[in-house]
Amino acid sequence: MTTVVFYLAALASILSASLLLPALVAFGLEETAIGYRMLMYSVSGGFVSIAILLTILGKTGGLERNNAILLTVGSWIFFPSIMTLPIADLSGIGYTDAFFQSVSGFTTTGALIYENPDKIPTSVLFMLAQLQWLGGLATLVTLILVLAPWEIGGLPQVASASVAASIVASQSRLVAFCGRIFRIYFTITAACFVLLILAGVSPLNAAIFAYTSVSTGGIVPVSGSVDELLGGNGMIIVSLFLLAGATSIFWLQDLFRLDIRKLLQHRESYFMIAGVGVISLYIAYVLISAAGSSTILPVNRAVSEGVLNATSLISTSALQSRPGVFALLPPTLVLLLVFVGGGCYSTSGGIKFFRIGGMYSLARNELDRLLYPSVVRPRKFGNTEFNLDFMKAVWSLFAILVATLGVITCMLSFSGLSFQPAFTAAMAAISNAGPLYGEFWDFSASGEWPAYHALLESQKVILSLGMILGRLEVIAVFAAITVLLRSIR
Repeated sequence: MTTVVFYLAALASILSASLLLPALVAFGLEETAIGYRMLMYSVSGGFVSIAILLTILGKTGGLERNNAILLTVGSWIFFPSIMTLPIADLSGIGYTDAFFQSVSGFTTTGALIYENPDKIPTSVLFMLAQLQWLGGLATLVTLILVLAPWEIGGLPQVASASVAASIVASQSRLVAFCGRIFRIYFTITAACFVLLILAGVSPLNAAIFAYTSVSTGGIVPVSGSVDELLGGNGMIIVSLFLLAGATSIFWLQDLFRLDIRKLLQHRESYFMIAGVGVISLYIAYVLISAAGSSTILPVNRAVSEGVLNATSLISTSALQSRPGVFALLPPTLVLLLVFVGGGCYSTSGGIKFFRIGGMYSLARNELDRLLYPSVVRPRKFGNTEFNLDFMKAVWSLFAILVATLGVITCMLSFSGLSFQPAFTAAMAAISNAGPLYGEFWDFSASGEWPAYHALLESQKVILSLGMILGRLEVIAVFAAITVLLRSIR
């Protein structure tokens, strides 16, 4: 128990320290009252968490597998709950809305609960974007250190799996390992920020877009559409870093090292890049057709928008270059792309490409065996081998994910939401693609698609739980529930 408290206090201290930068932004923007309140929350939270750390320092041990899973699931509920109070206070919204917003940020879902987003204080929006960025980092740590070593959801093993599997027993190794992940994550974010500045984006907007791109979230500056804020070059830059956030962090590490042998093994990343290319051209064609001709919407501008919208769908960011672009596309295609999601060991949501690749490879092998019973083919998708245990894990996750999607849709429908809005909202929550749900789908303007702020409180709580389930790939939560039931018995 002491070890669990130690890790929670350590993470709480990090969360408290993260409020210092938004406070500086608030003072720089002359939002003085908000800046002082942010400092108050930072200092008070830091004092309590550091006091707890100093009290139990040196009295902690290692974590067993079951406790690590419980700690992980508990952390993803505990920390959004901590941020609920400052978000409610700084934004002037109710606690249910603040909890929804906190969960939306920390799970990188990126849905905004505010009735009028343009009235959000800029420093508060910056704080939410930073919370989203921290949630992306927490996602990578959760996947690599907790879910992957025990192959939860069929996550493939990596070269560092043996280190990750035993890392909970050593706090020094944990810090060193997280430091490596942080350096890669921070470097990518800084590169995105600098390139956006060079593309003519204002520093504050560049910082928010950099946070959002690398974490594959959905929070953006609200005063204007994305294409106006970024311009053609800016949209291409954001697209590249959305794609970077949606691909495996180990692929990015090999890319930095120019390790050609390992790079060639990451087949999943190249399928994603190819998918972005094809979908980008299709969306560019749709945009030009909707505009009437390439004279009204130049081809280069349409391609820039196409790349941004395609990348945002595949990365489960669900950003639109301008409001209503997704409504021009077949809804089935949009929902399918978001449900599939990005790559493993990334900040994106969805099933992930490697699982789809594994299911496809298995289906192809089974069909081949019907025609050629003696044929022997390699059971691999890129560098991921799929044996019986792997496929059981993948199909279990797929079945639970679909069942969870159905249950959340039914719960939203029973609470008064029409089926199509309920299904889309459930998909947005499970896939951590908050901007996917919106009034732009309501072609008849019938009011059946209420905005997030207009949902019932019970519906907001349901969607908040759906976001957490989607971020933890559902099955980790079921594992934690199983551990709790066994401990009670």
